[in-house]
Amino acid sequence: MTLPAHLLNRARHEAEYLLREVGGARAVVVATVDGFDVAHAQRQDLEASRMAAMASSIAALGQVVAQEAGLGTPRCMIVEAEEGYVIVRSVPRRDHPLVIQLLTDRTGLLGLALQQLSRSGQQLEAA
Repeated sequence: MTLPAHLLNRARHEAEYLLREVGGARAVVVATVDGFDVAHAQRQDLEASRMAAMASSIAALGQVVAQEAGLGTPRCMIVEAEEGYVIVRSVPRRDHPLVIQLLTDRTGLLGLALQQLSRSGQQLEAA
């Protein structure tokens, strides 16, 4: 699937923004809901295409769990690990739904990371 140039540019901008602005950010991937890398920015050597596929899978699992529990549409899924967090945010565009995956260590504040991720999701939704 080919995305419009303006959306690709916004995705690149938001990936770079999140990596720069979120304390402890290690990597950011913007992906399609079917798991293809749209844009990424990273401080460590990670395979963006694999991260995109995992982000899509995490978002899909969150969707199923939320529906089964009657919680409505999920916005964000968080995986807490010993050394940090994996946060996946859905971007429910009508034409090209996306997911953003943010990997952080524990040096930053989770609440601020969520706030910045929400902001980036809104920017991508409006693009």
